[in-house]
Amino acid sequence: MTTKKLSPRSWYWYTFFSFGIQGLFFSTWVSRTPEIQKLLGLDTAQMGLFTLAMAIGSLVGLLAAGRIIAHYGVRLVLISSYAIGAIALAFLGIFSQQGNLVLSTALLILVGMSGGAGGLAINIEGANVDRNSTKSLLPSLHGAFSLGSLIGGAIGTVAIVAGINVQMNFILMSIVVLLGTAFVLTKLPEESGKHVHDNMNTEEIRTIPSAKERRSVWREPQTLMVAFIVIGFNLAEGTASTWLPIALVDAGLSSAIATASFTVFAGAMAVGRLSGGLVVDKLGRSRSILLFGALTAAGILVVILTGFIALPLVGAALWGLGNSVGFPLCVSAVSEEPRLASSRVGVLWISSNASGITGPPLLGFIGQVAGLFTAFLVPFFLLMAGMAFNRATRTHTTVDARR
Repeated sequence: MTTKKLSPRSWYWYTFFSFGIQGLFFSTWVSRTPEIQKLLGLDTAQMGLFTLAMAIGSLVGLLAAGRIIAHYGVRLVLISSYAIGAIALAFLGIFSQQGNLVLSTALLILVGMSGGAGGLAINIEGANVDRNSTKSLLPSLHGAFSLGSLIGGAIGTVAIVAGINVQMNFILMSIVVLLGTAFVLTKLPEESGKHVHDNMNTEEIRTIPSAKERRSVWREPQTLMVAFIVIGFNLAEGTASTWLPIALVDAGLSSAIATASFTVFAGAMAVGRLSGGLVVDKLGRSRSILLFGALTAAGILVVILTGFIALPLVGAALWGLGNSVGFPLCVSAVSEEPRLASSRVGVLWISSNASGITGPPLLGFIGQVAGLFTAFLVPFFLLMAGMAFNRATRTHTTVDARR
């Protein structure tokens, strides 16, 4: 297999930079959301529906990617999704600058499809790298995503201050993503994630899970409990990514300060993920999730109380630090048994995207009626509820019955 041609270190670093490219891509969109909202003339509730287009596209991309990965591997899906997403982002900048809501919505769906397919593929690749190491590597791989988000958010902040419009910002960053795709993603193992090969022997065919077995993961108590935890962490992260800059602008802060808060959030995410492996190796996966969940809740509360204590940057830092390792540790929890690992990761990714579909419009409507800071209580309480199922993240490999 092609994976043997790469050393474990090289495989890790190519995967690391692939995560980083995705973070750069996503944060470029997030950093300009307050301006896009104004360019398209949307109120808070309408902006929630607009961002719903990205979540729907993400779910479509996710559902389509699983079977493609099984037949053609992770690399093909990553290259295709990153390239399509970069081109769609460039045109999104053009049409949002023109105030064209219809075409901007269509392009946002394409951006979401890219994120859904690419997100599933890169998490499967990350789980493969993590499983082949004695150390906890998934947090640091997701840290690369946060580093990319930090860089993209910082560039967005500088672009706003320098007067660079949304169109130019998106076009330039799309070129960067395309170059990164050409020089990094093409180096990933060709057959990683592929379960169906030519000239398979009988024993290899027997290891391929049937459709019934893949569906059965939706009835596994551990997988479902971990998925519920993922929903809380994902909604908390998505809330910060979509609504944090807008909420702070609505509270009277400047666009630059609001975008800087998201940059602090992304930076704290990066720090938490890059150093989180050490914490996990010390405390264990289950205790680490409890610790970081508490930090996330504290950060959300500080942001909600911005009108009283005026510490949005501190709140964003705690929010990002706490939110940093929740999802990667949940992926690790369901990936211990490799045969159905892809299917279980798919459950987490679908659950994550389901919260992405319902979250933006729900928070948008609550924000329209009661204010976005009140809407932030939804991810706060959902995250706290998920901690009740934390036992599901303990190390205990799910054993396939046929073995």
